[in-house]
Amino acid sequence: MSRGSSNQVFELIFGLLELHGFHTVDAQASIIGVTPTTINNWRTGKVKALNRGKLDEVIQRVHFLSKRRGVDLVGEPSLCPIVIEEGAGPADLERQLREKWDSVYLGHKFLYYHPAGAMAWKQLLDTGYGSDLLAKGFAAAFDAALDPRVAGERSSLAGLLRWSEGKSCGIDLIGLGPGDGAKEALAIQLLIARAGPKHRLIDWLTYTPVDVSIPLLRMASEQARNLIRDRLPKESWPHFLVRPSCSDFEDGNMGFCGHLSDNPGDRRLALFLGGTFGNLKSEARFVERALGRLLRRGDMLWLEVGVRQARIEDDGLFALSKGQLRDTQETVRRSLVEGPHRRFRASVGAPLDTRMRIIPREGGATCEVPGSYNFVHDVDINPSGQRCSVMYSRRYEIDALRGWLADHGYETRFEQRSKDARGRDRTAHLLLFRARD
Repeated sequence: MSRGSSNQVFELIFGLLELHGFHTVDAQASIIGVTPTTINNWRTGKVKALNRGKLDEVIQRVHFLSKRRGVDLVGEPSLCPIVIEEGAGPADLERQLREKWDSVYLGHKFLYYHPAGAMAWKQLLDTGYGSDLLAKGFAAAFDAALDPRVAGERSSLAGLLRWSEGKSCGIDLIGLGPGDGAKEALAIQLLIARAGPKHRLIDWLTYTPVDVSIPLLRMASEQARNLIRDRLPKESWPHFLVRPSCSDFEDGNMGFCGHLSDNPGDRRLALFLGGTFGNLKSEARFVERALGRLLRRGDMLWLEVGVRQARIEDDGLFALSKGQLRDTQETVRRSLVEGPHRRFRASVGAPLDTRMRIIPREGGATCEVPGSYNFVHDVDINPSGQRCSVMYSRRYEIDALRGWLADHGYETRFEQRSKDARGRDRTAHLLLFRARD
């Protein structure tokens, strides 16, 4: 739009108003609280400058427009309200569960969206699952990946963020299925520590936790907000934003991608932790559809997956599949996996009897990645023995997984294993670079 005013302050005001959707003279006058004639005078240069009081009013109004879009509504530093995307809210998941409850495959997303499922998941982590050890393993791997002396100049996360070149950037940090967000908070903490309080290496950082579980999203968001508030001086808070999204990243429309920066100088880093990659119905569909939209060439994925044991009998789930465990962890796992069907049956007045079975499978349609091994969590859903697969728990042969990911355009730049209490590789952490579209 051609404007007669040469005053860049007015140009900035009009530019911000247009970014917020106010394009006409009448709309701009209304939102600023002046007359259309005043707006025209600003545009034509009849008014050369604003007095201090009017400028303060304009600044407050533009600040309000940002708050109106969801920023700074829940304390400092900025924590946005949870945005619930179409098809991903609790009512949507309840409807989908009712439509699918007697199908042959349900899917892991139905385990966590209900508060009872989120609580069962949290209880599972407290039953000797080794979550503290795995969190320490992730922190050690992430810290090593940030250090060019350990990971190498080309392979380090610092190099991929251009820190090794002394350049700053904005970072979109996306947590896919973050659970309570403890590991993602560790990642933010390490990014802040490595950037250094006196170095302008992070222009801004937006953390976007994505899940269908609103209870878990709230935990993840508040952990990140509290960490930023406690670790950074107040003047740095506006550079950090937490924008939670209730979204189905496996099957949904992924509208949260519209909030990510398109600037080629900024970086996107997606964290897919906790073995959730092995819970997907189809890894290939996820990589092609979800990651294909989320990550651009040059962006990064941090992937945590379960490691296949040399003897599959050494995997804890193998013993559980044979009915050899009768402990609290098994009880809580059954409660988690059977929960969706139990809640549905209770809502329609049907008998609550269900039975979880873990069925080991190698190869076939549920093992798309070569060398992977799948522990399929089935639930008997009626007396005739009909089963529904509720969740997959895959273990991967890591070299084969790296080759499979390379075929899909992702180069492995860094790898580190986390061990269990017996010293065996439990999970592998892979830093993946999207090398081609």
